[in-house]
Amino acid sequence: MSGTLEDTVAISREITQAYFAGNMEPYLSRLCSKSVWLGTGGRVLIGGDIIRARLEAGVGKRKQTYQITQEEYTPLYLTPRCQAVMGEVRAVLPEHPEEDSVIASYTFLYQLIGTETKLVLLHANYEFLHPFALNEDGPKLEMSAYQFVRDVLIEIPPKKRLAVPCGNTTLFVQPDMIFYIQSRNRKAELHCVDKIIQSDLSINEVNAMLPETFCSIHRCYTVNSRYVMSVRRYEAALITGEVLPIPFHNYMQVKADLERIITG
Repeated sequence: MSGTLEDTVAISREITQAYFAGNMEPYLSRLCSKSVWLGTGGRVLIGGDIIRARLEAGVGKRKQTYQITQEEYTPLYLTPRCQAVMGEVRAVLPEHPEEDSVIASYTFLYQLIGTETKLVLLHANYEFLHPFALNEDGPKLEMSAYQFVRDVLIEIPPKKRLAVPCGNTTLFVQPDMIFYIQSRNRKAELHCVDKIIQSDLSINEVNAMLPETFCSIHRCYTVNSRYVMSVRRYEAALITGEVLPIPFHNYMQVKADLERIITG
């Protein structure tokens, strides 16, 4: 079966306006099993059922609704079956328009699944009580959201998962969902998009299982190069905002290894 994407700007506007009015249904109706929600200060939510359960509980507790006073949406073409929309919105509480304002920026990513236009990523960032001014060039797609979508949801074919023993349980982990691995008390912790996994393996045992996109930057840290934003003297910065150490004595080698992996 074939189909075409619906008007993604109109969908984004409908979702945003309904959300600030306290209605999550236009958003929830667009979810699917691969949908991802990234929000300010919150854990990443993956899967339509998980997102629905978590967000319905949160919005259901909200006692006040906001009024949108300014909004702008800009589409970004990716593929015939995938389109992003960047949005910036200012909203106020009608009772206190000069005080209780919120400035929100959104990245929506839509994908044609079968014949339906589904929202596979919503990245939301909120600021409160700051002057509002739209960028002259329109809203920007945040790099962290773009990389997450590009590398995990769109272009990268399914890979073999890692079998990670954790006590009496073995977890099967998708490598692209791992930001980095840290050695703690001689055991490897896997810092993933949605959780931290305490494994029974050493970091060297985990390293032996990893695909070539990973790089050992320290005896206690191995990083997924897909999420490295920059390398500077003795540290690597990730899209999560975390900074991992690189030892002085092999900084140049680690830097060269990361450059080789990232640039191909």
